[in-house]
Formats: sequence, structure tokens, C-alpha cells
Amino acid sequence: MNLALIATLAGSLLLAAPAIAQDGAPKKPKTMQEMTAYLAANPPRPISPASESSIPLSSAGSAGTEVWVEMFGHRVVRNVTQPALYPLRPAPGKANGAAVIIAPGGAFLSLAFDNEGLMVAKYLAEQGVTSFVLKYRLDTTPVESGQFLKVVGERMRGADPRRTHRDADESRAIPLAQEDGLAAVRWVRAHAADYGIDPARIGIMGFSAGGMTAMNVATAYDAASRPDFVGVIYGASPQRAVPKDAPPVFVAVAADDGIMAYASVPIFEAWRAAGRSAELHVYSAGEHGFSMRNVGTSADHWNEHFVQWLKGGKIIP
Repeated sequence: MNLALIATLAGSLLLAAPAIAQDGAPKKPKTMQEMTAYLAANPPRPISPASESSIPLSSAGSAGTEVWVEMFGHRVVRNVTQPALYPLRPAPGKANGAAVIIAPGGAFLSLAFDNEGLMVAKYLAEQGVTSFVLKYRLDTTPVESGQFLKVVGERMRGADPRRTHRDADESRAIPLAQEDGLAAVRWVRAHAADYGIDPARIGIMGFSAGGMTAMNVATAYDAASRPDFVGVIYGASPQRAVPKDAPPVFVAVAADDGIMAYASVPIFEAWRAAGRSAELHVYSAGEHGFSMRNVGTSADHWNEHFVQWLKGGKIIP
């Protein structure tokens, strides 16, 4: 079981940051056994729910089911049953009218709320983009971290890193997350005037499981929920036809990604075969879950490339 695979299924954040050995030297757990041992000795610290203001997308479910913990200095949330949006506006006078919904990853078992959500939103806000971090519904997991890792291990056993598509048979939450993504686009478009947003410049992007959710939205929308652009960072697509009016898509992945490298590239190929706009970045190294952390490779610049793509597509000035 390789590091990247554990990183995905334990949640994109779990191994994204280095663990700290007792002698103070950085050390990354390399096996599920090492991860379990590390978390047993250093259990994730339970924390209060995110203090940022949120907008429920549904009256169903309850925020009371959620489990929030701190892992390696970043927030992770599990057991989401009530989807919500966390808006982040640019500084006054800096907004350019574009908006993006950001879906963090975590194998549909958790959400890397900071590393693949709020940190991305803050970066994009600096570029004038109004952002909404999407807290979408997840599979139910045990509260205790050791039992949670057992669930991760069970899901791992049937995983095939060479699969080129991901479908709803992997998780009960996948169609629920799709519904939440579509609802998020509808909500942002319906409230565009309240946020100074151009309703024709609303996109969705996601990481890993969040990238799968973004692609599910990009292949199952109606007029009100169609995103105007899509970003897929180490994600995958369902086995569906590319819509005739499919939005432009930006795809980024590391060549050494043990999970999504084989699933990310077909998105580009399918969009191009359908005559739709697509851009693909395959970085030589970075593994899975590089997101907003510095991994010391060209993958550290994916966010700059994404912004350049937005500019090239006239989505932002």
C-alpha cells in the first residue's frame, strides 16, 4: 500500500503534511500500520466546528453530526450530513465578478477543509475571485480515529489505482455530493447579485474526491446548475458522455500520482474528442494531494497555472 493511496483514502490531508518524529525530524508514515501507530500515539485533536460563516444548502441533516479535528495544523471534518457553503470575498474593490465553488477531497470519508478548501479560497480571493468552499455530504464513519482508519482500510482493499474512471459504486456519498455540487451552483447563481458576481462566470473546482464531484457536476447539470468553467485537481470523471455544451475544463495531476494519474488524463482526452475546450497539466512529481502545500516540484505552481488559464479564457481580467 503506497503513500499516495493512503493519503487519498485517509483523507487528502492526513499524509499531506509531514509527521514529526520524537527526535524532531520530519517523518512521513509509509504504511497503514505506521499511520495507525502514529495516530494512536498522537490522536487528532478534536476542535470546535469552523467559525467561518456558512450557508446551509439543505434543511436536511444536521451540523451536529460532524466531527472536526485538527491534523498537522489543519482542520478536517467528517460525518457531514448537512451540506453548506463557506463564502470568502475578495478585499473591497478587488472583486472581478468571477466566482468558484471549491470542493475539498478526502475519499468521501472526510474533507480537507483548510488544505483543499479555505487556503485555495484565500489564494483565489487575492486574484479577485469570490469563492465558496463546499462542505458536501460524506459517508458515515466512526468518531474514534482508530476505528475510522479501519473503515479507510476496508475501502482500500478493492481499490485499483489504474482505473480510468470512478463511479458511484465506490461510495454511497458520491451521488449525494453530486447533488450538493449542483445545488451549490444553483445557489450561487441565484444569489449572484448579492455578491457582485456575474452569473455567467460561476465555476466549480475540486481536489481528489472533490474533483470527482466537480466532474459529476460537469456532466449532469441543467440550465440553472451548469458551471461556466471546471477545475479538476487530481480528480476523475464518471463514465458519461461529454455534454454538447460542456464548460471548459482545467486538469492538473502529478505523473507519480498512484491514484488519479490514470483517471485525470482521460478527462482531457474526452473533452478534446467532443470538441470542447480543455487544458491539461501533468507535473513530473508531486504524488497525490499536493494542493496548497509545498512539495518542492513544479506541482507547487498549479494554482498560478489555473489563474493563467482563467485569464486566457476571459473568465477574469
